Amino acid sequence: MEIFGIVFQLIFTHLIGNNIYYLVRKLIGDKRSYKEIINSERDSGLRYFTGVFVILAVIILMKKFIK
Repeated sequence: MEIFGIVFQLIFTHLIGNNIYYLVRKLIGDKRSYKEIINSERDSGLRYFTGVFVILAVIILMKKFIK
């Protein structure tokens, strides 16, 4: 059962990381498409840590507001 949690976490983290990273790049002013941005920076750890950061922020906000 634990393997499903790990797989779900990796998929969830990468999906959020890719999408948030794309939005940040678009806000900065990058004119490339989603596919070009994600494929050109495939080896970058920024996408992964963006997803981890967003998940941690959501957890912290939930702990703070839900009591």
